[in-house]
Amino acid sequence: MNRKLQNLLMVLLLILGIGILVYPDIADWWHSNQHASMLQHYDENVALMAQAEIDYELERARIFNDGLSGIHIEDPFIPGSGSVVSHEYYSILNFDNGIIGRIEIPEIGVNLPIFHGTSDDVLSRGAGHMENTPFPIGGYGNHAIITAHTGLVNMRLFTDLYRLRLEESVFFIQVLDNRIAYKVDSIDIVLPHEIEILYSDPDRDWITLVTCTPYGVNTHRLLVRGHRIEYIEGMADEIENIMTPISIRLMIVIGFSLLFVLIIWFYWNKRQKSAKDKKFNRQVEQEYEDLQRRKGHA
Repeated sequence: MNRKLQNLLMVLLLILGIGILVYPDIADWWHSNQHASMLQHYDENVALMAQAEIDYELERARIFNDGLSGIHIEDPFIPGSGSVVSHEYYSILNFDNGIIGRIEIPEIGVNLPIFHGTSDDVLSRGAGHMENTPFPIGGYGNHAIITAHTGLVNMRLFTDLYRLRLEESVFFIQVLDNRIAYKVDSIDIVLPHEIEILYSDPDRDWITLVTCTPYGVNTHRLLVRGHRIEYIEGMADEIENIMTPISIRLMIVIGFSLLFVLIIWFYWNKRQKSAKDKKFNRQVEQEYEDLQRRKGHA
């Protein structure tokens, strides 16, 4: 293989490597924009609703929640587990493409639509509300379960849920115009059948966030539970996002890539110079030998 072809192959491999490194960030950025568009449309629809219509939808959800006592809960990531879901479930809080509301975790940059159910289709688009658990509208005795994937190549979703801090981190749920704050009071890693923590307490208002763990293995479940606290307007804006922005990550990748290119360029130039020096030396030696031969014949 000639040198030019080798150099071209190295450049192509470098471009491919950069593409592999930045694809997750670019794909997540694109899906985040899609989620933001969905949620903006949701907010616009809510703004157009009459207060009586909002109150009616929330009352339907409360009635549904009140009828849930004693229903068995199974692992949300096992297809077909749990009890049969009433068809009424999918008609409640369903006026904008199946979106119930949103979950926002400012600390790790999560802002996702919450859809009905935990099917593969739902969990490939955002967060899912586990059927046969209360709708996340708040209220004593309610314990809603919100699930999302970890480790998808094209979306982070709940990948960084493990970063939340006990008794410090706060997340927010919004359904229609009802916005509620929850502070993390329990973080557990359990086997799929160990779901005692998902049961309700008549004196508590809880929401548990569920995802698979460890990353890429998914044999266990990470359960992050929060209890309701007072919501103060604008409190989400005061929470610092601990995640490294995509722009910084891209700059790091591009910086290392440029360094790699410079190293290749340096060694290529060095080899070129070495080849030229060798050629020049051979030429000088050849001329010297020719001169000696001519002297010998003289």
